Amino acid sequence: MVILRDICRTYEVDGRSVEALKGVDLTLHRGDFMAVTGSSGSGKTTLMNIVGCLDKPQRGSYLLDGADVTAMSEARLSRARNRTVGFIFQGFNLIQDMTAIENVMLPLAVRGVDWRERRAMAAEALERVGLGDRMSHRPGRLSGGQQQRVAIARVMACRTPLILADEPTGNLDPVSSKEIMEMLRQQSRDGVTVLMITHDPSLAAQAPLRAVMEDGRLKMNM
Repeated sequence: MVILRDICRTYEVDGRSVEALKGVDLTLHRGDFMAVTGSSGSGKTTLMNIVGCLDKPQRGSYLLDGADVTAMSEARLSRARNRTVGFIFQGFNLIQDMTAIENVMLPLAVRGVDWRERRAMAAEALERVGLGDRMSHRPGRLSGGQQQRVAIARVMACRTPLILADEPTGNLDPVSSKEIMEMLRQQSRDGVTVLMITHDPSLAAQAPLRAVMEDGRLKMNM
């Protein structure tokens, strides 16, 4: 699903070059669930941005579901993000003026899915995350755990083969965190590849595959 080879990324910060990634190699198969930990500034966010087609490396190769990302135009990168990658963020990233089902339907609308079909897909996803009775609720009427369930339902409805989760339980209580982790594990069992970024070692320990970013290098934990 994901093959990174010798990925390097350098940024200019205050007139000096900063190497965010230094020859990163990573292989993820369908259904893999990997957690990546690391200190602030270690390169975790840059790695996620490249895997999620939000950025391009300056050196190295990246194959996403068999397609060469490094050779893609901006238009093709955008299509890859929409159809192949689902994002789950710590801050939920829900539109406050939209109901739960409208939030889940939104990326399907961007794809051009017919209104009736995307509503049915969104409703099914919300039922699967236990929010069948909260579809008409706006985010302000939902708890943090429920909002993150909406965010997961949004990804599930799109049926992307890859999920990138950036601190998905960072704003949640222990009970909600446990529920969200189980939902991510179920996605992995269903054949979806999950890459999770977290600062929490105890959370990372729940993933079958683990790695650590240190000074721009990815080190596997066995």
